[in-house]
Amino acid sequence: MANNQNDTNKTGNFMIGVVVGSIVGAATALLMAPKSGKELRSDIGTQVETLKDKSSEWTETVMEKGTELTSTAKEKTDQLRQVAAEKSSNVADTVKETTEKLRGSVKDKTEQVAGSVKDMTDGWKETVDENVEQAADQVEKRADQADTAVQANSDDVAEKAEELADKVNSSMNH
Repeated sequence: MANNQNDTNKTGNFMIGVVVGSIVGAATALLMAPKSGKELRSDIGTQVETLKDKSSEWTETVMEKGTELTSTAKEKTDQLRQVAAEKSSNVADTVKETTEKLRGSVKDKTEQVAGSVKDMTDGWKETVDENVEQAADQVEKRADQADTAVQANSDDVAEKAEELADKVNSSMNH
């Protein structure tokens, strides 16, 4: 029983690592890719949807594993009941109490895992939303800087054009 629980914990930790690694990799790829703000926001939105889908899939997986654990616990409980009935009624009462505790524990653990997955997904969504906002702010700032630079250059070009026109006019008048 303890070994099975350790395997379940290892699997859960591995899945959490896969999720976190996927998110970090996707966010890094999105933020490092040379794209326009519109494309970046579109890509981030797509990634958010993908994360929502994956979190839904993982919630289903967690629920399925919980069902499997409940089913396994139920099977083991039935076996223990038969042995207990053969030996004495006191042992049967003890087994029934243990069974109820196991069911409650499995249910509690399943709910805890589902809650943890939801909390993690909500946290990732907030992080992605914050990153999208930061990226949009950076794009807007860079666009303003480019607009300012273009304006300054166009003023310089207009000035030079006037000077050149004045020189041409003065050389034609002489």
